[in-house]
Amino acid sequence: MALPVGTILDGKFKIVQILGEGGMGTVYKVEQLGTPPGSSPYYYAVKELLISPNTSEEDRKSAIERFNKEIALLHGLKHPRIAALMFPFQERGNSYFAMEFVPGRSLEKILEQTNAPLPEEQVIRWMTQVCEALTYIHTRNPPIILRDLKPGNVMITNDDEVQLIDFGIARRFDPNKRTNTENLGTISYASPEHLGSITMPGQRRSAQNPGKLVQTDARSDIYSLGATMYHLLTNYEPDPIQTPAVGSILAKNPRLRTVKIGNTTVCPVEQVIIKAMQQEPAQRFQSAEAMRVALQQCLPNQPAVLPGTTVQIPAISPNSTIIVSTAGANGSSTLGGIICPKCGFANRPGAKFCKRDGQPLVAGVAVPPQARAPIQARPVGSGNSIQARPVQHPPAGAPPSRPSQPIRARPVQSPANGQTRPAQPIQARPISNGTPVDVNAAYRAGLQHLSQKNYAEAINQFKLAHTHGGGSYDILYNLGRAYRQSAQSVREQDPRLFNEQMRQATEYFSEALRLKADALDAQFQLGLCYRDLSLLPQAAEAFKKAQALNPKDTAVYYQQGLVAIEQGAYREAEALLKEGLRIQPDHALILVALGRLFIETRQMPVAINALLKATQSDPALWEAWFELARAHMRQKEWKYALSALERARQINNNVAEIYSAMANCYLKLNRKVEARQMVKESLQRDPKHAEALRIQKQL
Repeated sequence: MALPVGTILDGKFKIVQILGEGGMGTVYKVEQLGTPPGSSPYYYAVKELLISPNTSEEDRKSAIERFNKEIALLHGLKHPRIAALMFPFQERGNSYFAMEFVPGRSLEKILEQTNAPLPEEQVIRWMTQVCEALTYIHTRNPPIILRDLKPGNVMITNDDEVQLIDFGIARRFDPNKRTNTENLGTISYASPEHLGSITMPGQRRSAQNPGKLVQTDARSDIYSLGATMYHLLTNYEPDPIQTPAVGSILAKNPRLRTVKIGNTTVCPVEQVIIKAMQQEPAQRFQSAEAMRVALQQCLPNQPAVLPGTTVQIPAISPNSTIIVSTAGANGSSTLGGIICPKCGFANRPGAKFCKRDGQPLVAGVAVPPQARAPIQARPVGSGNSIQARPVQHPPAGAPPSRPSQPIRARPVQSPANGQTRPAQPIQARPISNGTPVDVNAAYRAGLQHLSQKNYAEAINQFKLAHTHGGGSYDILYNLGRAYRQSAQSVREQDPRLFNEQMRQATEYFSEALRLKADALDAQFQLGLCYRDLSLLPQAAEAFKKAQALNPKDTAVYYQQGLVAIEQGAYREAEALLKEGLRIQPDHALILVALGRLFIETRQMPVAINALLKATQSDPALWEAWFELARAHMRQKEWKYALSALERARQINNNVAEIYSAMANCYLKLNRKVEARQMVKESLQRDPKHAEALRIQKQL
C-alpha cells in the first residue's frame, strides 16, 4: 500500500505525488527539504521495495536481489539520457533509493493519449537518443543489458529529450554463461534470447526441441528497440518473438516515408525495424551506434548520402538497400563525453561549457573541427552484412602534399622572459630506404591518433608531415595541440614531463602564429599554455590578442578573468567576467568564477546570487553547488550549506573537500556522529586531507 502524500522519508524528502504502483512497491515524486531561499524546489523520484508478508521466501529473496542489483547498476552510470541514482536508504523497515526526477510523459502514456501512430520524424529523433543511451551502457566494462526496453520505460521530458528509466531487470553481460539466470521482460518487446534459447526458422519451441541455449546481449536490446519503434509507428503492439514481414509496417501506417531505389519503392524506417527484429542476433544491427546511424539517414529531407564515409545496410528484400553514413550530421561521433573543440578536454556528457577553458559546447560534438578530415573507415558492425565504400576524395583543408620540396621551419623562438628550454622531442619513426613520406597520410593519421588520445603517435605522425614538406599552419597548430593535450594527461603523475611538453606546445603555437597571425585558435591555445606554466603576464597578453581577434568569444573573457584573479587584480577580473556574462548570461563557469571572486572579497549576498544562477544554468556542475555551500558557510547558514553540499556529493562523490565541508557543517550543528562519518569519508578519498585531519582532532 502506498504511503500518503506528505509523508517525510529519510528526514529530508516529502512525498508530493505517487508516480506508480506495482506488486513489489511504489515510485514517489518527492521534494527535497531545506532548499536554499530563492531557488526552485528540487524533486527526486524515490523507488520503494515493499514486500508483502504473504510473499514466499524464494520470491522475497529474488525481489531483494533484483532491487540491490538495480542500485549497483545505476550507481556507476552517468549519462544525460539515463535517470541518475542519487543514494539508497532504509525507512520503516523498507528499502528505498532516490533517483533524478524526470518530468514529462512515458512513450506508453503518449501512445495512450494519442491512440494513433506517432509522427515518424519525431519517433526517429527520439529513438536515435535511445541509441545514444544504449551505446553508453553497452560499452561499459562489463556491458550492461537493459532487457526491458519498451515504451513504458522511455520518458520524454518537457524539453522533448529522452530519458531511460527502470533498470529493474538489467544485468551485466557474462561471457561465461550460456543462458540467462532469469528470463524476464515484457513479451511483446522481448527478443528470442529472453526465453533462454533460439529455435531454427520455421520451428516451434517444445520439450523435444528446446532450441540453442543463448543469453541476452546488447543485440537483445536492439530487438526491443525495433519492437518499440513498431508500436510507436503503427499503434499496434508487435507480435511476440516475430519478425515483421516486408510491407506489413507500411500497411499499418501508409504515411511512412518511402523512397524509390531503381524500380523498387521501399520504406527506409520499416527496413531498419525489420533488421533490428531479426530472430538471429547476428542478422540484426550489431551495435546501437550502427542502428543510430541507420535511423539518422531515415529522417525526412536527408540527402541521399551524408558527408563522410558511407556504408550499405542490406534490407530484407535483396533488391533494396538503405544508404547511411558512418558520421553524424556534423561529421562527429556522439560516444562518451563532449570534446571541447578548442582544448580537446573530454567533458562529462551533457556539459554546456568546457571545464578546462570555458568554451561553449555543442551537444554531440566529439571531434575538434581540425580533426574532421576523413580517413579510411573500417566497416560498421561485424560480418559481411555491412560493406564500407572507399573514400574517393581527399579531405577538405588537408595540407598539400609536396614531398619533393621539403620546407624548413624557421627557428622556434622562446618566450621573452627566457624561461623556456627545449624539451626532448618525441622521435618520429624512421623511414627506411629513403621511402618518400605521404604528407597527407601522415597528417590524417596524426588527426586520428589525436582524437583517440594516442598522443605520442599523433606527435610522431605530425612531425613526419612537418619534416617532409608539410610546414603548414595546420600541421604546426595540431602539433601544438598534441603536445598540450599530452602534457595535460600527465600533469599529476609527472610534473617535469608536463612542463617540458607544455613548453613544446608554446613553441609550436608561436610558430603557427608566425605563419597566420590572425589565427584565434592558436592564440587562445598559446594563452592556455602560458597559464598552465604559471607565466601569467604572457598568458594575459595572449588572451588580450585573442580578444582583439574575436570580441564576442566568452571563453576568452573567462580565461582573462581567471588570469586576473590569479594575479590578484580582482577589479579587473570582475569587469572581464561580467563582460563575458553580458555576451552569454547563462555561462555557468563564469558565474562560478564570479561567485568565488565575491567570496574572496567578502561579498556574500552577491556571491550567493551568482552561484544560485550557476546551479540553475547547469544543475550537474558540482563545483557550483560546492561554492554555493562555501558562501553559505561564510554566512554561518549551516543547513543551507549542507543542502548544497549534498547536491554536490550526489553529482560527484569522490571529492574529499565536499565531505570535509559537510563534516564542518555537522560539527557546527553539534551533530558529531554525522561529522565523524563525513571525516571518515573524506580521509578515505584523501588520507592527507588537511581540513579533515583538523576536524578529526576536534572530534
